[in-house]
Order: sequence, then C-alpha cells, then structure tokens
Amino acid sequence: MSVDIYNQRYETFRHLDKLRWQMLQLLIAIASATALVLRSTTGEIEWWFYFLLGASLMTLSFVMLRIGSGIRKNAVELKTAADAIGDHGMPDVSNEWKSIAHWIAVLVMGLGAFLVGTSASMANIFSGG
Repeated sequence: MSVDIYNQRYETFRHLDKLRWQMLQLLIAIASATALVLRSTTGEIEWWFYFLLGASLMTLSFVMLRIGSGIRKNAVELKTAADAIGDHGMPDVSNEWKSIAHWIAVLVMGLGAFLVGTSASMANIFSGG
C-alpha cells in the first residue's frame, strides 16, 4: 500500500514540477512576443496593450504560485510515503522562500500589477480625466 501511495505522489510531484517549468516557458514566450511588438511599433503603445500584458502576467504568476503550493502540499505526503518504504533522500521543498520559482512568480506579479496600474493611468490621461 505504501509503495502505491509513494508512486502516486511521486508522479504528482513530477507532473506539477513539469507544469511549473511550462509556466516559465510561457512567461518567456510572452516576453519575447512583447519585445517583438515593441520593436515593430513606431508610435505610442496603447493603454489596452499594457493592461492585457499586465493581466496576463498576473494570471500566469497566480498559476505559478498555486502550482508551488500544490508541490509543497504533495511533498508532505510524498515524504511520509517515502519514509515508510525507506527512501530518505527526498528533498525538502516545504519552504517557499527558498524556491527560485516562487520569487520569479512574485516578481512577475509585481510587474503585472505595475503594468495594469500604468494602463489605468494612461487610460485616465487619454480620457481627459
């Protein structure tokens, strides 16, 4: 029974870890697309572009933080199952502050919030408010 739980939790860990790094790849794709748009644009960037980019980054960051939370919750069960079958080599992922993925998500959330705020102030300026 413990081996089955261990296998399930290990597969869950692998799945969530893969999702976490796919979110990072998506972040790089968004940054690359944004760079191409900014490079090809000759005029002012519209406020809605900043809003859309900021909202996308904030959503992506939220997903990254939720995946990290899932990894930490799964790690508790995985460690218990691993100890039961004698596997004492499980890494400790309980501290989110030691995770680079956590800090990337926090940074992206801050950038997204900044862009949404920038778009709001631009929309206010253009509407004459």
